[in-house]
Amino acid sequence: MRGLVAAVCLVLAPVAAWAQADVSASAEPGPSDEAPAQGVVYGAMPGGIHAPSAEVLPRGVIEVSMLSGYGYRKGLLGPDEHFDRALGDIAFAYAPTDLLTLALSFDGRYDVHYGIPVSGDDGLVGDPHLFARLAKAVGAARIGAQLDIWFPGAKAPSITGSATSVDARLLGGFAVGPGTLSLDVGFRLDNSIKSAGEYGKLSLQDRVSLGVSDYDEVMAGALLAFPAGKAWLGVEGTLEAFVGSPTNAGDATLREGSLLVRGGVTAGFHVTPVWSLAAYVEVAKVPGIELAQIMANSIPIIPYEPVVTAGLGLEARFGGPHRASPIAEKDCHKHVPPDCPAVKVPLTADITGSVVDDAGKPVVAAKVAVTLKNSSVAPVTTDDKGNYAFKGVPIGTSIDGRPSLEETGVELAVTVDGKKPGSASIAQVAPGDNVVPPIKLEPLVQPAKLKGIVRARATGKPVPAATITLDPGDKKLEPDRDGSFAIELPPGQYKITVTAKGFATQELEISLAPNDVAIKNIDLSK
Repeated sequence: MRGLVAAVCLVLAPVAAWAQADVSASAEPGPSDEAPAQGVVYGAMPGGIHAPSAEVLPRGVIEVSMLSGYGYRKGLLGPDEHFDRALGDIAFAYAPTDLLTLALSFDGRYDVHYGIPVSGDDGLVGDPHLFARLAKAVGAARIGAQLDIWFPGAKAPSITGSATSVDARLLGGFAVGPGTLSLDVGFRLDNSIKSAGEYGKLSLQDRVSLGVSDYDEVMAGALLAFPAGKAWLGVEGTLEAFVGSPTNAGDATLREGSLLVRGGVTAGFHVTPVWSLAAYVEVAKVPGIELAQIMANSIPIIPYEPVVTAGLGLEARFGGPHRASPIAEKDCHKHVPPDCPAVKVPLTADITGSVVDDAGKPVVAAKVAVTLKNSSVAPVTTDDKGNYAFKGVPIGTSIDGRPSLEETGVELAVTVDGKKPGSASIAQVAPGDNVVPPIKLEPLVQPAKLKGIVRARATGKPVPAATITLDPGDKKLEPDRDGSFAIELPPGQYKITVTAKGFATQELEISLAPNDVAIKNIDLSK
């Protein structure tokens, strides 16, 4: 395990040095002392000893965590038996985005058993874990998920591929008074027993110290964290319910409903913006081993933990967003210190898109106008590729980092000669880039004209009291006093019906082409 830890330190050293150099080169320090302190214990990610929180590291942050501890348990394998456990963990995490944190940890433990033959029997175990955690604020709450891939090995250091196990958890976080309550629930697909080889040939002490399980587990936990300036305190409780049956028929079986229950307290202090100290204490209730199982040299294979464990941790944080120093001189333009008036920053959006014709080709020199509720923006025209862009459209303000949107949706209208007008809308405009789907313009069809005179066939005199009906469209019109009529119609096939009192109804059909002028003189008979 020492060689593994040394190798990891060699890998991390240049990364940490680079990040430290980046921080040192900045005129401003890293995380501000005024910012709430994140509690980091296991896996170099926010959370407690075993309970993760619904938080991620700030974007760009590299966190390095080193943890050590001591655990004790008595009476597991007999009234006089006890074992001591030394714990060690080194981990590092990185946040590539504001939503995601990735972490890698190397866990080691060293057990020594006393009180039963062979007294002083010891064992060393080491396991790497790979973590991925997503978390996002939703209103006043936070939701997220975490994936943990565990690579157990037969000896430390080693990895047994078939023993790879996977945890999947859902995370939720909620404000509770001055603190935050994080809840998690998940399931572990546990293959770790495959790393133990012929564990039936091992001593009972070694089987207790394996740390592997012959069962899958349902997991749940809660963490109540209280940040206080540079310090933080966490209280947590977790449980694991063992499900399924042993894979080896010769193994003793757990009692139905057996649970591993833990409770712990963690505390930490950010000594500098880079370095932090942490301490923890945890108690655990693990299913016991019956005397008959000991006598039969067959015990349930689960991770037997000490009843009480305590330890210390050292964390280092590099990179990430830079904040103004709390000891800087008063500068209200930067909103330092807090007694300055609130800083109001305009929020703007960029709206871009394109205009095309019915064949999908770009429409050049089309006029694009945007309609806002509280302000006006000058129209723009499309370029030689049919694209348009509105830059810096005012949509609201941000006060002390809290956005307030005054424009929720916008409407766009497009006009150009020879085309029907087009339009588009954005239901929820957001700060930054807003891309509108292409706006398609249909060709503008030229209307046709129909005109003529309604007359009496017998006398040739005009019939002004006639009614002319055109279908489709059910359009109706009456001739002028001289019997003449004229109307513009969309191109198409029409049926004309003419009625007048004292005359027989007359019907005829006509086909109109774009920009056509058709003359139809209608003679009515008695």
